[in-house]
Amino acid sequence: MENIHWKHPNTITGPPAEGSRFFRRQYINDELWREIEKGVHVLFSAPRRVGKTSIMIDIVNQKRKGYTCVFENIQSVNRKDDFYKRLYFLLLNQLGKIERVKKILVKWLKAKGIEEISREGGIKIKEIKSDYKTELLSLIAKLPELEEKVVLFLDEFSEVIYRIRKYENIENAIDILQTLREIRQKKEFRHCFFVLSGSVGLEHVVESIDRLTLINDLHPLKVGPLSLPEAEELIRQLTDGSTMIIKEAEAAYLLEKLGHMIPFFIQLLIEECNDTLYSENRPGLTNSDIDSALEQIINKEKNLNDWEDRLRPDYLSQSAFEFCRDILTRIAHAGYITTQEIFDLSVKYAERDKYMNHLKMLVNDGYLSECHQSQYRFVSPLLKSWWMMRHPEFEIEK
Repeated sequence: MENIHWKHPNTITGPPAEGSRFFRRQYINDELWREIEKGVHVLFSAPRRVGKTSIMIDIVNQKRKGYTCVFENIQSVNRKDDFYKRLYFLLLNQLGKIERVKKILVKWLKAKGIEEISREGGIKIKEIKSDYKTELLSLIAKLPELEEKVVLFLDEFSEVIYRIRKYENIENAIDILQTLREIRQKKEFRHCFFVLSGSVGLEHVVESIDRLTLINDLHPLKVGPLSLPEAEELIRQLTDGSTMIIKEAEAAYLLEKLGHMIPFFIQLLIEECNDTLYSENRPGLTNSDIDSALEQIINKEKNLNDWEDRLRPDYLSQSAFEFCRDILTRIAHAGYITTQEIFDLSVKYAERDKYMNHLKMLVNDGYLSECHQSQYRFVSPLLKSWWMMRHPEFEIEK
């Protein structure tokens, strides 16, 4: 019997959630704007898969009187010059969409000897004779005269710094950090604000090049998992009008099984439950269905692969990767690990001097939490079970 009239939940587990698929926590938006209006720049600090990208897109889409906001995922940038070029055109094209500003900019560009072709909805540069860093700073310095305040939401910024360091050199990575700090500190750049985010913690990346002072002026906007009432409301929002019915008792059981209530895990589990009910053409969800769906998620490597990929030598040294992998494997099988055990492992992997940095990264990026004093466990039971399935070879030492 075909499920001709089946209406699926309004979930999304790939691209960022927007519109009715996005669960807004207005207090996060409000905190960001409080800092921006004080003249402070923001660093989104949150564990993985909490929804930083979705939150930034939502803030940009909400708009704010007196501010021009633009979001850009800059993950593909891996050269210093390309970074400045990307930001220059991003800012120029956004300003070119404002008719009053566009006229001034076209005249200004011609006076600077930059040949330009203006197009509807923006400004296109045909030729530029100086370097893009110089032109970017010049354009930002002109914002007060244009009477425009711009907020640049740069997603995956930390990965860009990492990649430039890896594929070019550490000096170029530091140059970008220093330039952005200069923009944040100098009065002539006071109309440009940065909101920075990334899948890899920026503090960890910058700490690895010993330049934490270059980001210590950023306001860390911490985004955590959903509260229980928020998670319950998200389930209602996602299943509103859907054929699948999740009653209050089953919703409570679903969240209890997840433990760590981040939007991605909730949506992933709802999708898997819906697939089961759809295939059997029955609307009522049971606790048994939830258990089966969790098992299916754990067995489908594609769902959680990036949790291990983010720790591979592309982002860490080989020894650091093996050290972090061993920590997580031991916790998955033993339930927890002590700080002393972590230190002992760091000696084994020659990571003694950096072991606390790696532990802090695992906590900040949403892998671990401190369950008791000097003891750490997986923050997510789902992630713990998946990691144990991936690494079944570990034996608890006697």
